[in-house]
Amino acid sequence: MTKDTFARTFGFEDYGHMLASTTTVFKDNDTDTCWNITKLSQDRFLTWNDAEIGDDRVEVFLTENEAQAYLKRLRDNQDILANFK
Repeated sequence: MTKDTFARTFGFEDYGHMLASTTTVFKDNDTDTCWNITKLSQDRFLTWNDAEIGDDRVEVFLTENEAQAYLKRLRDNQDILANFK
């Protein structure tokens, strides 16, 4: 899936327009992956990362707080797994 196709799936003209509505919540420095929240036009919030662009690799939330809490749990779980050796 191209980045523009990904963006159009969620109602944006192209990937650049999608990024204009996107906030990066955190970046994994080991993989250079950015975890993002994008505000959708229907008052929904999309969470996704730029390493796996695909409409099956996202979660949608009713509030930005729910989206932020979800990404925080993902980050915390990554930290736990990274330290588990």
